[in-house]
Amino acid sequence: MRIIKLKNNFIDKRGSITDIFYNRNFKHVSLILSKKNSVRGNNYFKKNTQFIYNLTSDFEYFYKKIKSKQKPKKIIVKKGWVVITPPQEVHAIKFLKENKLFEFSTQTLKKKKKIRDSVKLKII
Repeated sequence: MRIIKLKNNFIDKRGSITDIFYNRNFKHVSLILSKKNSVRGNNYFKKNTQFIYNLTSDFEYFYKKIKSKQKPKKIIVKKGWVVITPPQEVHAIKFLKENKLFEFSTQTLKKKKKIRDSVKLKII
């Protein structure tokens, strides 16, 4: 897991521009809306790397390597941060408030292919 804390690249009287990604090869992008106290994830990907760009409220992000015997680590992801989840890392998200985020994937996530790459593994 890696966090990127985004900053404005350009600001003037009209507003600001924040660059999110450079030179990335995404195959799938989703806008995900989540209700307060809902949990998503509890899975890992065999090959996919997942990038989550948090658009609104803070959420709890849990993660660990799939073979680790340790408890999952937890961080609070703030608005405007990007979380990068590599393959073979189980993760889950607990939403403390209603939330909107973008999820970018390096693998095609058409329904049948996603099922083959995503493995359910409950950590919270």
